[in-house]
Amino acid sequence: MKHRNHLSNRQQEQQQDQQQVAQSEAQAVREFGSVEEMLRHDALHTPLPPAIGKRLQESLGPVAPPPRSWWRRFFGT
Repeated sequence: MKHRNHLSNRQQEQQQDQQQVAQSEAQAVREFGSVEEMLRHDALHTPLPPAIGKRLQESLGPVAPPPRSWWRRFFGT
């Protein structure tokens, strides 16, 4: 009886291992149609380090609205 339980546990472990290998292979093989597509994929799956995020927010700071165009100023719209 114990021998059968050991075999069934081992079979379950092997199945789990096979599933993990299949998942890692599916993730490893990926072809992109263009460089832009690859960069978008990378940006979605790469977390931004907190220090860089903070520096980016500081560099953006408060953004001033763009100046009104000359024709809007001229016609007063």
